[in-house]
Amino acid sequence: MIYLIGLGIGSELDISLHGAETCRNVKEVYAELYTDRWPGNLKRLERLIKKSITLINRRNMEEEVKQLVKLGKNTDIAVLVPGDPLSATTHLNVLMEARRQKVKTEIIHSSSILTAVAETGLSLYNFGKTVTVVRPSKEYAPTSFYDAAVQNRKLGMHTLFLLDVDMDTGEALEILMKIEQKKKQGLIDSDKYFIAASWLGTQKSTVLYDKALELLKKPLEPPAVLILPGKMHFTEEEFLKGA
Repeated sequence: MIYLIGLGIGSELDISLHGAETCRNVKEVYAELYTDRWPGNLKRLERLIKKSITLINRRNMEEEVKQLVKLGKNTDIAVLVPGDPLSATTHLNVLMEARRQKVKTEIIHSSSILTAVAETGLSLYNFGKTVTVVRPSKEYAPTSFYDAAVQNRKLGMHTLFLLDVDMDTGEALEILMKIEQKKKQGLIDSDKYFIAASWLGTQKSTVLYDKALELLKKPLEPPAVLILPGKMHFTEEEFLKGA
């Protein structure tokens, strides 16, 4: 049996009681911490679940997923994941491989940035496609996240920009502005209002609502997100103006 268990987006205390109890009962506990920035403490988590935790990397989860799933054929193992287990598409590979090998699985959900963004006051029902801002390189400089945000705006929907794990909100805004200079779709300019948020779901949660130019002057550290509001309900706007 393989258990995919969410660690949540806060400290090691964000793991659910169900998740912690499951970890105590399985033979082996693994954790991948590369798909998202997890602010918890691994040693304290080990004391909490009374089990040692083996860190696994991207290769273990993707290229060597067959071997990982094979471990669950004859024994119970737990794989700990930052946030919610199914927020990152890579974890669906584990479930699909488990089906092929006829290995039973169970998902134990936890908090996710996809719901924690409601701390901004925006309704989750009014969000369009979620996208990730990618740091460009000479070999790879995608703009699909910009294009998706343009489409969301046409529909009046909010756009949640997830950021690379080590990216602050200032860098993300700069990337969007450089793409705007080329595409000129009017998605972003110095007077366009954005929401910058950092450490949502924790005691360090910070939410700023201001013009892009002002947000550039006060970048928020990762883990962070940007949100481009679409057509706002008056209650959403009222909440944000008080942020």
